Amino acid sequence: MSFDICQESERLDWTFLDAEHQPVKPATGLETGQFVFDDGDAMRLNVVANSYQGQLSSVHIIDCHLMHRPVMFSKRGNPGQLAGTYPYPSPFFNPATMVNGQGATFSFGQGQALGTAAQMSWDSDAALIIRNRGRWEISFVMTVAIETAKGLEYRVFSFDPEGQVTTGATPPDDDGVATSA
Repeated sequence: MSFDICQESERLDWTFLDAEHQPVKPATGLETGQFVFDDGDAMRLNVVANSYQGQLSSVHIIDCHLMHRPVMFSKRGNPGQLAGTYPYPSPFFNPATMVNGQGATFSFGQGQALGTAAQMSWDSDAALIIRNRGRWEISFVMTVAIETAKGLEYRVFSFDPEGQVTTGATPPDDDGVATSA
């Protein structure tokens, strides 16, 4: 995720990168515009604050949350028992080990960005592993405190893509319930 401290919008400039750090483009065809993940993929967060005028004194990430809303299994990709049902609340958590607070929202934490007056970055220690199949609306909201010579400013930035894991279908186990991957 990146932003410029002088930008007028609240939108983050975001990119998904693969294991070789190459940009991943959204799918085409039936999944046009979605990011298609595979079982076992990991998601990490890197935040970059830019100041093309070299005005940064400090950037503190106050909070950053990833939210995921399950999208109903469709008849097109899931004939039979799954059509009309929902995947687990998150593509990242194992339902067998879910505990209170590990549902549709995940916090990447908070921290101090490091760098220069032109660019500072922060990496979250959290790594999410894709474990469940299905489709989710994915949203991300981040609050930052930006300090420059002009003072302290609080900003909220966001992004809102859609994602799915594999084909968005999960075969049911013996009792007819969708299983995690």
